[in-house]
Amino acid sequence: MKITGLILGGLVASVILLIGCFLLWAPGCEDTICEILYSPDRSHKVILYTRNCGATTGFGTHIALAQSDEDIDDGTTIFVADDDHGKAEGHPGYYELIDISAKWIDDDSLELSYDKNARLFTDKDAARGITIIHRKR
Repeated sequence: MKITGLILGGLVASVILLIGCFLLWAPGCEDTICEILYSPDRSHKVILYTRNCGATTGFGTHIALAQSDEDIDDGTTIFVADDDHGKAEGHPGYYELIDISAKWIDDDSLELSYDKNARLFTDKDAARGITIIHRKR
């Protein structure tokens, strides 16, 4: 009985150690900035970027809204989508993104125009005092 318990305990410890090593060395998500667009008064910016979390996931299209002097991590995520397994068109300039464009209407209004077939995860209508207009095409 003691030997069986020791063997079982050793196996459990080995599995826990392997899982711990994998979690420590597993790659995290990588963000790649594609575009930064400043508001007309340059007080805010939108950051259009991709997020890649490894081979088992597709690329995500993300947009963060931030103050002009803030980094991407300090911004508010206002849009997240993917191509829904190829249903949405790709961006003509950045193959990892869905077909999307951002345009400042004025200092307080931002328009996002994107493929109607995109799978949306986050699509805020306002953040940080900025109104966000969504146009599906």
